[in-house]
Amino acid sequence: MRLYDNDIHLFKQVKKGKAQALTRLFNKYYEPLCNFAFLFLKDTKLTEEIVDDVFINIWRKRETLVIHTNPKAYLYRSNRNGVVSYLRKNKPVFAPNWMLDNGEANGNPISPETLMIRKEIADKVTYLLDKLPAQAGLVFRMQKLDGLKYKEIAEVLNISVKTVENHMGRALKIFRLMYEENANFFDE
Repeated sequence: MRLYDNDIHLFKQVKKGKAQALTRLFNKYYEPLCNFAFLFLKDTKLTEEIVDDVFINIWRKRETLVIHTNPKAYLYRSNRNGVVSYLRKNKPVFAPNWMLDNGEANGNPISPETLMIRKEIADKVTYLLDKLPAQAGLVFRMQKLDGLKYKEIAEVLNISVKTVENHMGRALKIFRLMYEENANFFDE
């Protein structure tokens, strides 16, 4: 049984008008899709609107919906298309690189020290990621942060799996070189 068989079943249920199936897909993919869109838009509210539109469009087009790839790749492709459409119509919006959760939403406030450490680590990781070539950085983020498989990344970006492998290899090589040159970077 493939990992996305359950997603295929959920999409079939959506086609039948089952709103609960759409809710399950939404709950599973909303945050990863927001993270992906945020890489390009750097605006939380705008990101959420675009991801919301992905699910709204699925519901609106449910009766004629045909998926030729796996459902996860379909969702990422739809999300990417929404981002590209927005960027074509508007100038890119830039915001701070890192948004921190202070933990109060779940009732467990995080100490100021933890927030400071988190921010420092996030800044260092963002710095390293920003040093990567654009496509290699995007592929690295999609694989390591969003958990997409190489084949899914290839489908979303409309490139070959071999090209995805090359971008990942390049990204990892650059990280290794940066680490060797700045071995104490994370000790500061």
